Amino acid sequence: MSSEVLLTVEDAAARLKISKHTLNRWRGTGEGPPYVKSGPRLVRYEVAELDAWARERRRTSTAVVPQ
Repeated sequence: MSSEVLLTVEDAAARLKISKHTLNRWRGTGEGPPYVKSGPRLVRYEVAELDAWARERRRTSTAVVPQ
């Protein structure tokens, strides 16, 4: 892990322009971006990981099926 500042769930959700509830649900189902868990209830996100995760999901058409 880099020395980058870690974002809270609220800040990460705002960066992705989704609700924190959606981000929490995605984390539970494994659909969301990678995260850091430093304690039983302490979840944080790296900006670079959020950006990479979002970039991987870019699509040019609804007909394109990710593999």
